[in-house]
Amino acid sequence: MTDFAAPGYWMNETSGVLRPVVEAYLDNEPMSAAQIAVMRAYLRQWCAGFADPAVAELASLIDGIISRGTLRAWLDMADGLGIDPL
Repeated sequence: MTDFAAPGYWMNETSGVLRPVVEAYLDNEPMSAAQIAVMRAYLRQWCAGFADPAVAELASLIDGIISRGTLRAWLDMADGLGIDPL
């Protein structure tokens, strides 16, 4: 049997840091560089829960998320793989 760590979901996060960032994205609000950095950290941990090589390739693109536009593009690619971290 293979161990699989399910990715942590943003709505279960308890620090109070991630939720306002995701909500800002979902509400189409402006996002600061610090908020984009929080989102990158979340997406890294999300991807770490998958053993799929395609998800590993997607994870390698996380450092390229530097704006709302690049975040949207990354999330579109994730959707294409059938995963939805939001």
